Amino acid sequence: MTADTLLIGAGDLGTEIGLRLAAAGRCVVAVRRRAALVPAPLVGVAGDVSDRLPDLPAFDGAGDGPRLLVICLTAGGRSEERYRATFLDGVDAVLRDVAARGWAPERALFVSSTGAMGHAQNGDAWVDETSSEAADTPTGRVLAEAEQNFLAGLPVGTRGIVVRPSGLYGPGREWFIDQVRAGNLADPDRMTNRIHRDDAAAAVVHLLTVSAEADELYLLTDDAPAPAREVATFLARELGVDTEPFTGHEGAARPSATRRLSNARLRGTGFTLTYPTFREGYASILAGEGERHP
Repeated sequence: MTADTLLIGAGDLGTEIGLRLAAAGRCVVAVRRRAALVPAPLVGVAGDVSDRLPDLPAFDGAGDGPRLLVICLTAGGRSEERYRATFLDGVDAVLRDVAARGWAPERALFVSSTGAMGHAQNGDAWVDETSSEAADTPTGRVLAEAEQNFLAGLPVGTRGIVVRPSGLYGPGREWFIDQVRAGNLADPDRMTNRIHRDDAAAAVVHLLTVSAEADELYLLTDDAPAPAREVATFLARELGVDTEPFTGHEGAARPSATRRLSNARLRGTGFTLTYPTFREGYASILAGEGERHP
């Protein structure tokens, strides 16, 4: 079977995206530094995309290129320098190489983050893709610039899509659970937005393959933004630990971030979440379902 999809970045989320594309009948070539970590049936190719793409097999799209292109990179750190090297230099290098090879994918998707949005909203404001708030952190500004470069640098005829997942959680992503077990939750009044890794991956596959014309930008987040203390109280009860650290003094501190992210645009495409709230998602994690990809 000739490859038709190129996946740049196959960490935990990228691998899950690739596996779901393969399950949908796509033949996926996945590029990551350690190709041995790429699971079958994905075709792993070792490469560092900060300069150029590695040697790749022929695809069945225009110019022997892929029909679908997914860029799902991991910075490996939270510094501005790491973000620039990964999301600016890396994305630019991929797009230059795509152009040099004469490829024109039907759809190309870049996985960004809600960190590319500002945090200036107050109260219980709902925020969607039309928000005009500029990113207010150095790494957020890098992501916003990378999004613009990605959309502007695509070949003529390629439909570009940017997705911004909110807080990713899922198998192996248990830092919040660990905080609850320890009874130590930072900033319990902050509003939190999240999406289960499996739903984020499923949403990417949906947007790449849905027959309807896609918008350029989607927030990937679940149906139920919630204060951190509400999530922590639920988890404490599920874990059988003391809930008092999370239920006492509610509202005593001003929340540091109160925006509620809307998934109405994503829902409008016909996408259905498997884990519509943190309750279903964390119940699955506590039951030991799923695995984190290396």
